[in-house]
Amino acid sequence: MANSLHRLNSSLSDKNFKLSWDIVRSKLIPLDHSSIDAILTHDNPQQPTIVLPDGRTFFWYLAIGSMNNPISLYLRNLSPILSYPARCLNYRVVFRGPGGMADLELCDEAEFDGVVHLLSEEQMDRLDKMEMSYQRIVVPIIDYQNQSHAVYAYQMTLTNMLDNLPSERYLDIIVKGCEHYGVRSEYINRLRQEQPVVPRKEPHMYQSITDVPSDVFYTLDELAKHNGTDPEYPLWICINGKILEHVGLPPSDDPDYETQKRFHAIIHSRFSGREADFEIAKGLYEPLHKLPLSEEDLSDEHRAMLEDNYLSMLFRGGQNNIYWKPVGRLYRSSKNTNSSS
Repeated sequence: MANSLHRLNSSLSDKNFKLSWDIVRSKLIPLDHSSIDAILTHDNPQQPTIVLPDGRTFFWYLAIGSMNNPISLYLRNLSPILSYPARCLNYRVVFRGPGGMADLELCDEAEFDGVVHLLSEEQMDRLDKMEMSYQRIVVPIIDYQNQSHAVYAYQMTLTNMLDNLPSERYLDIIVKGCEHYGVRSEYINRLRQEQPVVPRKEPHMYQSITDVPSDVFYTLDELAKHNGTDPEYPLWICINGKILEHVGLPPSDDPDYETQKRFHAIIHSRFSGREADFEIAKGLYEPLHKLPLSEEDLSDEHRAMLEDNYLSMLFRGGQNNIYWKPVGRLYRSSKNTNSSS
């Protein structure tokens, strides 16, 4: 049965990962070698932090999931001072929860490979806020020159999460990061050949928002008025050129109330009155597609994938979500004049 499960084909994303890395590399400003050496002078391998005489603190952090990928780091505004591959001893990586996210599990005589980053205190604080369902723990690593070090890693705080398969997209992000930072081919091949995944959807299987009026179009200026600040203009968002209006929350005693309230808060703060595709693409990095530089840089297939993910995550796959209704399409004045997806 195990052999019939889907495995990652990471070669499909090789070309666009390279294009994405070229974009990211052109925007990074690395710290000069003398500054890095000045920090490392105060390093103690038995401690996961480096404290300088002036009080600045730096953190050694072992990435086990998407944070070992340079594109994912960039999209979260994280710029490691330096990075290197290493082995983590007496732990193993497991995938848990609804999305099959990476977690650490104590396991005698086990080991796995990951990427160690040196981060500033400000960046580590930001990472702590992102990893809300994880806690920082100290784990031992050995680099490929057989030098040991104590580093921080993240472990899930919820103990009732069941093991689950990672998505093919998520494992591809991990594998691409491992390849980029020079993780051993033995470990990378193990991820490719032994770790089952939930396969990516083929484009013809993507869900799409239905019942959108075919003859109603709005401009970007009209969309912007519906940003949730004026009660005369209901909250709108635009996904793949399709404009949705928020109808309202369920009653406070409804089982779905808290979930919809959280969804509404996220959408209101990040996507209200605007096209959401570009922002979603940054938060939902897919190595199959080149990193977009703007809304206009998104391909039609990439937009369709984002629309499908949006429906899956926020609407739980529902075609007739009662809290949002399609009201029209976005009028485009560029080469794709009107969105008719």
